[in-house]
Amino acid sequence: MNTTNDRSAGPRPDQRYQSRSRALKSRRKRRKRVILRPPSLSRGRTWWVGGVVTVVLLLFLITRCVGQPSSDSATATPDASVRTTESAAELTPAAASSAVVGAAGADGVTPEATPNEPGLPNAGAAPEDDPMPQVYTVRGGDTLSSIASRFGCNLDDLIAENDINDANTLLVGQKLELTTCQTETGPAAWLLPNSEFVNSPAYIGFDVEAFAREQGGYLANHSEKISGKMRSGPEVVELVAQHYSVGPRMLLAILEMKSGWVTNPNPAGAERDFPMGYKGGGWELLYWQLAWAADELNKGYYDWRGRGMTPISWRDTTATNFDPSLNAATAGLQRFFSKNAGKKQWKIWLGDGPNGFSANYRRLFGDPAQYAIEPLIPAGTTQPRLALPWSQDELWYYTSGPHGAWEEGSAWAALDFVPPEKGLGCQVAKSWATAAGSGLVIRSQHGEVMIDLDGDGYEQTGWVLFYLHLASKNRVEVGTQVQRGDRIGHPSCEGGISDATHLHFARKYNGEWIAADGPLPMVLSGWQAHSSGKSYDGTLTRGNQTRTACQCWKKKLNGVKAIE
Repeated sequence: MNTTNDRSAGPRPDQRYQSRSRALKSRRKRRKRVILRPPSLSRGRTWWVGGVVTVVLLLFLITRCVGQPSSDSATATPDASVRTTESAAELTPAAASSAVVGAAGADGVTPEATPNEPGLPNAGAAPEDDPMPQVYTVRGGDTLSSIASRFGCNLDDLIAENDINDANTLLVGQKLELTTCQTETGPAAWLLPNSEFVNSPAYIGFDVEAFAREQGGYLANHSEKISGKMRSGPEVVELVAQHYSVGPRMLLAILEMKSGWVTNPNPAGAERDFPMGYKGGGWELLYWQLAWAADELNKGYYDWRGRGMTPISWRDTTATNFDPSLNAATAGLQRFFSKNAGKKQWKIWLGDGPNGFSANYRRLFGDPAQYAIEPLIPAGTTQPRLALPWSQDELWYYTSGPHGAWEEGSAWAALDFVPPEKGLGCQVAKSWATAAGSGLVIRSQHGEVMIDLDGDGYEQTGWVLFYLHLASKNRVEVGTQVQRGDRIGHPSCEGGISDATHLHFARKYNGEWIAADGPLPMVLSGWQAHSSGKSYDGTLTRGNQTRTACQCWKKKLNGVKAIE
């Protein structure tokens, strides 16, 4: 029997409320680093208008999805099975990808032609180019040492190969030869089909709680408080799987590998507090451990799908490329297991030994190929006709281009809009968000609404539409059959930390977040989304008309209307 300790956590880990000026100053810097943190709630922008003497802060209430949950948690009791996490159930998507490497532009997924199962030989699309370039184009913020570290180069060899006289001076756009870099290629064996990585149709009918009880481990008896509501360990797993749209069997296999939570009724103290092995400050609860893992997993998966992958750089200054024949699921797992690990441990986790991921997965669930439903995005898949998610006679403003659907690791699947009402702050808008397509409402909570377009009641199958920041008052109820154009709720700040009222809108297909600018672009009332290659930036085009994402109310710049 586990001893319980019901405690309330303080603010969530790493919470930072940047001033507007600080946010503006850090905009260019934030893409150069990877920030490990809990799920973002909504990343926002504001802007300053300077006067000659007095700087006037304009309270424009147009936003991006912003924020970070966070902060120091109280010290965990080693044998506690009841933990507390503040507001995790209200976590909302949103953070920009902080480091985009490789292929320019937003991530996407190409509809796949051939399942090629069982045996996991070709369940996903590989990038068109080898992820290790022979020639690298210098970007803003690069240094020779950072480039050498990224690609496993000896710094002196890199300087000599490129005849560099001044190692402290690099020009944006400068070409660097990388042929002397000492890199290797990682394992080519596939670990999971893509449909097992993503919370896809493969998971319909899988009962996490029943499975955990059968295993008799610590997870089955664990519970923690999330937003004032006590949730069991299996419920926490299901919550993270739902929010991030990652496979719960995959999460359970990693959890078992890292801490034994699934089968061991009494794991050691450190393994209880950090069950996924990440020991950053304030991340000791199960929810935060799983959330960190899910976001890191998604980062690799969706980078492989289109944004591009940088080789893994090790402390010994060598680097490991990803084998170009991998599927997205395996690339995501390989990248994840490189976190907080040396090369030796990384190879153990990816290998066939008893301590590897594959062995742990197979002990729990058998051959992963038996669950494969491939390809996730069949050839010929198209987006159904969708309308702008507001009344056709209203003009709303396009404030954020393609960015993370749920946290920074997910696909750049989301766009942000604000209603025409100025001066809202975080007040509930009078304007209504409407159904962009006809379907069944299968989720309505914590600012979220999910519309299932095929009407089967599962968000793991077919097309689903995701809305965020809809106020609880007058929000459409679960089970409602809506038609395109029906009212579903009022934009607000509900659903996470958001500095101004807005609507966050994204799509999924078969559980996979679909990039707004990709092979299946988001098209709303004829307006097609395009990314600039930077998270939150982009345009909408319809015929010869263009609208550019902007934190402003300028009709000709970012005003969007279905009928003009």
